[in-house]
Amino acid sequence: MGLTYPVTQFYMQTILEAIKDLREYDHAFLTKGGVQDFAKRFGITGLSTYEAVSNPQEFKGLTFWKDGKPLPKGTRREGQDAAIMAMEICKKLGVEYPSFHGRGSQLTGCCDALEKHFSKAS
Repeated sequence: MGLTYPVTQFYMQTILEAIKDLREYDHAFLTKGGVQDFAKRFGITGLSTYEAVSNPQEFKGLTFWKDGKPLPKGTRREGQDAAIMAMEICKKLGVEYPSFHGRGSQLTGCCDALEKHFSKAS
């Protein structure tokens, strides 16, 4: 796949800012709107989402927050894990990335691969 158009300076700046922002979502779940925002910033479409259910009582469970307060167990939200989204972004842009077991390491590995790829493109 990859990009089918020349990389402009504006596009490069947008991509580098998006990568920097993506790094901030370590171990995070992004809502569908957040996923769509990142897709737009990277100039791609078709990133996957799913309906997640909060389970904060479980070890490493998922908690949704609103106004600084946790929402009740069983709350449903559509979105995606930031590390999975980062892998999908790499795949859609044709960027090879390393595979890691941990979500945080995977997100970092994908962001590093994207930065390396786009630093070559400039």
